[in-house]
Amino acid sequence: MNGSDLWHHGAVMSEQTYSNICSDRWADPRVIFDGLTDDYDRYRPRYAEVSLKRLLKRTRATDCVLDLGCGTGILTRAFKPLVNGLVVGADPGSDMLEQAAVVSGSDGLMWLNCRAGKLSVTDHSLDRMTAAQAAHWLDRPVFYDECSLTLRPGGTLAILYNNRVRGEPVCEAHETVLETYTPGYTREDRDFDVAMELSCLHDTSDVLVDREVWDWTLTFEKFIDYVRSTSHYKIACQERSEDAAPKAYADALGPLAQDDGTLNVPYETIVTSAKFD
Repeated sequence: MNGSDLWHHGAVMSEQTYSNICSDRWADPRVIFDGLTDDYDRYRPRYAEVSLKRLLKRTRATDCVLDLGCGTGILTRAFKPLVNGLVVGADPGSDMLEQAAVVSGSDGLMWLNCRAGKLSVTDHSLDRMTAAQAAHWLDRPVFYDECSLTLRPGGTLAILYNNRVRGEPVCEAHETVLETYTPGYTREDRDFDVAMELSCLHDTSDVLVDREVWDWTLTFEKFIDYVRSTSHYKIACQERSEDAAPKAYADALGPLAQDDGTLNVPYETIVTSAKFD
């Protein structure tokens, strides 16, 4: 079963789920982060380094890595000192890539302006593909078919997420504010089973899920800076005044702050990977 078959057979993605991902609210990921790129790169949490090292142990030390949906290159840059080969970041957003190039300077990284399903690499030449904080933006059946064409036999696809830990008071309060101020948003928006999707493909094996739980401790002001970097906040500002969301966060999260005024936000870095045969 290939990625397109998964769509037709409903084994991976329901029509409703696909409709949510491709709704008018998320219509064009090329521009949804326009104007947010500086805050995005400054204030987004980084991925647990131990998770990246465990992932890299699964592939050769000298290889070619493509980070799809790289944004400002947060994961792409993290890979560079850990990989001996070529590291390429690809994203449909020109603003994102401009920021990535500025921040990275002369680090030897390469940047490609394209989106999933439109890669020019179809000769099984890549050793690893990654998509970090990006899979929910993709037409994943098309993306998985593309991985089959671009990855070498034994090559690895890894889907990464930094997710807030469900059930934790700070995280639940944050989700409640998002649901209140962002039209159409629910905390279940990214609840799709990546491991199941990858396991259903006809040419994958060795599907693994790696979780690393860690605490992100920051001031309330820095947390609001992080919020401003999100597409949810951009949408909320279009619907309400720009000051409404920060006030709502102050009311919701203020009582949960530590004695020194910081917030402790439990996160988990989740890396779901599979080898393509």
